[in-house]
Amino acid sequence: MKKTKSLKNEGLFSMADRFVADFFDQLKKGAADQIINKAEKAKLPKHVIDNMKRIQNDSEEMVKFIKNL
Repeated sequence: MKKTKSLKNEGLFSMADRFVADFFDQLKKGAADQIINKAEKAKLPKHVIDNMKRIQNDSEEMVKFIKNL
C-alpha cells in the first residue's frame, strides 16, 4: 500500500510540475507577443518584425519537437 501512495504522490507532483512549466511557457509567449506588438507600434522595419515573429515560431516548434522526443 505504501508503494501505491508513493506512486500517487509522484503523479501529483508530475502533474503540478507540468502545470507550472506550461504556465511559465505561456507567460514567456505573452511577453514575446507584447514585445512584437511594441515593435509594430514603434514602426520598426517590416523585416525586423518578420524576423522576430519567425524566431518566436521557430522557438515554439523546437519546444514541441523536444517534447516529442
